[in-house]
Amino acid sequence: MIPESERSLIGACGVYCGACGDYLAYVNDDKELRRKAAAEINRQLNMNLAPEEVRCLGCWGEIHTAWAASLRCDVRRCAEEKRMLSCALCDRFPCEKLDRRVDKKNKHMGNLSRIKEIGLDAWLNEVKKSQSG
Repeated sequence: MIPESERSLIGACGVYCGACGDYLAYVNDDKELRRKAAAEINRQLNMNLAPEEVRCLGCWGEIHTAWAASLRCDVRRCAEEKRMLSCALCDRFPCEKLDRRVDKKNKHMGNLSRIKEIGLDAWLNEVKKSQSG
């Protein structure tokens, strides 16, 4: 069983939020990571976000920036409506909504396929193991 503290770090779209710069910058109060995250957000989304505004506690966490884990994310909202932590658990996976939002060349679709294959607990253990060593 996935501990409650880990659940918010499993993005519905297949991202592992525990490795995200926005999340790490916020939880570690890392000023340099916040500066880098804000610069990337501003570049990609044409925003003017200050480094201290970079705040995120993961896809299912209570704090989000415009860049990461947005409450407006269609994929996240769909998973929430279906009461699923991950799109990989949906009987309609993969679907058009996910196809529109997630680039098939990135690791998110690979993560979702792996979750579908081995389950969330085993996938989370794999990801955490790869992050630690």
